[in-house]
Amino acid sequence: MIRKRRMAALLTLLSIFLLVGLLPAETAEAGNVEVIDKDISKAVGNLEIKPGTKVNGDVTLNLGDLNVLGLVNGNVVNNIGQVNIEGDVNGDVEANMGQVKVSGNVSGDVKARMGEVIVDGSVGGNIYADLGKVKVDGSVGNNVYSGFGEVFINGFTGGDVESEGGNVVITGVVEGDVMMGQGVIDLKPDSVVSGRVHVDRGRINKDATARTGSVDIGEELTPSELQEEPAENEEKIDGVGGSLGQRIAGRVISSINDALRSVSFSFAMHDRINIGEWPFSPFMSIYGNIARGILNMLILFALATLTYTLFPAQVKITGQAISERTGPVIGWGLLAFVLAVPLMIALAITIIGIPLILVELIVLAAAAVLGYTGIASLVGSRVIDVASSGSSNPLGAIALGVVLIGLISLIPVIGSLVSLAIFILGVGAALATRFGARKYRSADQELTDLEE
Repeated sequence: MIRKRRMAALLTLLSIFLLVGLLPAETAEAGNVEVIDKDISKAVGNLEIKPGTKVNGDVTLNLGDLNVLGLVNGNVVNNIGQVNIEGDVNGDVEANMGQVKVSGNVSGDVKARMGEVIVDGSVGGNIYADLGKVKVDGSVGNNVYSGFGEVFINGFTGGDVESEGGNVVITGVVEGDVMMGQGVIDLKPDSVVSGRVHVDRGRINKDATARTGSVDIGEELTPSELQEEPAENEEKIDGVGGSLGQRIAGRVISSINDALRSVSFSFAMHDRINIGEWPFSPFMSIYGNIARGILNMLILFALATLTYTLFPAQVKITGQAISERTGPVIGWGLLAFVLAVPLMIALAITIIGIPLILVELIVLAAAAVLGYTGIASLVGSRVIDVASSGSSNPLGAIALGVVLIGLISLIPVIGSLVSLAIFILGVGAALATRFGARKYRSADQELTDLEE
């Protein structure tokens, strides 16, 4: 009896020691949770919300990859780059020119401009994808919308699936309708669409075991006809002007504009960029008042001054190229002007080339700034040389050139044409001289490498 009591007492003590030993471990584990009660914003570089981190605010990244492994009670936005959600987001997720991958949970919407959306986890709201593939292996609470790109529903969608053009493949469950502007809808074995399946122009391939509501096609096309460009009298698609290719081009331009406006630069020049009107040049728009024109001149003068301070020889070479070899400069400028947007469209359609669109924009912007600085310096120097016999100060010449160009740009119609000409000359001069790395020995000689 005594031995049994001793054994019971020993077991009781052992249980108490184990319980006491476990309590500090749980307390320490809970103490490792980091709580951030503010928004997180980063300009450039990768950003990671680590496991055990709780952010009570929005998370924004301008350029880089964004990984959420913890908890975000707010919206997650990446302006140029990939977004990877392995934790939880109680808000919306948005990527401008980048992929979104959700293997965790998002309570709100997921939006991607010019990038894929891949859902292995769950999305409580809607999915919006302008240009890029949408693949749902997990679950989506509401609708899936795709501009132009393939859509694969292998999991569950609680709402409708809509696509303007491409292919839609259903192997899972769609509680709503499946609607297509132009393309092919494939209903695989045992797939379920509770609502209507409709294609304006294209085809519907339905397996015998697929379960759907009504199935109808506005205009049935053969596979070869789907690959062909619409005839001249078929340019209208369901009330939308232009062929499918033109609509894709318009969506590319719109998506790039939206993405650029979303990027938080250190100054607000991006508000003036509108690719649909004047490609890639913030100084090519007609401003409605003098105050805006003066502000634009100040910004351009600051850029030109910085460019000249860092690259004085290159600025001089671009100006000389415009003066001495105007023909080749115009040729390079027109070539860049004509091919810039089609190249963007080609890169966007390939999907994997989407990151190269940013490279193209950076190259064009750098060429425009360098060329504009060379033009401003050339114009200012010529005016000073005519008005004075002395030598001109380089920064003074640039300032005078910026003012003269800015004043001309304020004149309706003429200012727009002059601004367009400056853009073509500026970009052409930068490209013809390889960004000022090559110069002319004389007007009769070819380009030679710049020697230090």
